[in-house]
Amino acid sequence: MGYFLLLLFSFVFSIILMPVLRNLGIKYHFCDEPKEDKLKIHTKPIPYLGGIGIFLTMTLGLLLASIFQKILLMQTIGLITSGGIIIALGLWDDFKLKRGKPRPLLKLFIQFLAALFVSFILIKTGINLQFFSYQLLIILISIFYLILVMNAINMEDGMNGLAGGLVIISSLGFVILSLLMSNSLALIFSLMLAGSVLGFLIYNWNPASIFMGDNGSHFLGFSLVILTIIFIGHPFYNLKWFIAPIFIVGLPIIEVGLTIIRRVTKSKSPLMGDRLHLYDRLHQKGLTIPQTALICYMIQAILVISGILIIAN
Repeated sequence: MGYFLLLLFSFVFSIILMPVLRNLGIKYHFCDEPKEDKLKIHTKPIPYLGGIGIFLTMTLGLLLASIFQKILLMQTIGLITSGGIIIALGLWDDFKLKRGKPRPLLKLFIQFLAALFVSFILIKTGINLQFFSYQLLIILISIFYLILVMNAINMEDGMNGLAGGLVIISSLGFVILSLLMSNSLALIFSLMLAGSVLGFLIYNWNPASIFMGDNGSHFLGFSLVILTIIFIGHPFYNLKWFIAPIFIVGLPIIEVGLTIIRRVTKSKSPLMGDRLHLYDRLHQKGLTIPQTALICYMIQAILVISGILIIAN
């Protein structure tokens, strides 16, 4: 199966799967309820099983790729297993939100345990940060980066089409990086990520009929970390290989850093939500949701291109 067919398969399968999951969400009340939460901008219940669809699409795609493209079976198993753990973590978060606001410190602790387990799985299956020579340092940085990016994507998932669009732009950046470095695993993974999220985005574009949920934002964050690790995994000991993938992840990383600084300087908990993100401010100034998303897409594209240029030079 050619690389283009993998992209096409992921896109088509995701398009087919999303309405099925949307209907299941409505039928069994797996919906994001606006209730009295002032942080939510939608006004009616919307199913939040989009992340499940993205995960299932990529799982089937990876299994097909392991057969037709001959990527290592152990790496496929590692990616699917660790991705399943992250999806389960996100679903737990979704169910906690449905019952009321979860305790932030408990959520952070559960994320730490999940990231620890996932880090061990990735190392055992050959996906690790070879940039560093100390295994304990590799594990600690992997845990930190997993938690950071999962929460960064979750933070961007506050407006229809935003988080999915940002991830698609990042994944296309990783596609280019994969082609430059002839890295087949990263190319397959990034193409399937782009295709599956694009299929989801068709239903998530404003007005959205399905959300990715925390299960989706966690899984997309995990997926970007996987691609980052693959490239930082080259033992070149060259700082640009550490910096460039972070640029390609892009706006979510910058946003989460600025948000933590803003909340701490105002003596507020960095774990508590607010409506002061870039996309919120743009929307509050009178821009429509699509206009706001497109501006954020342009910023993301600039950051991704910068990351690619860092490697190219």
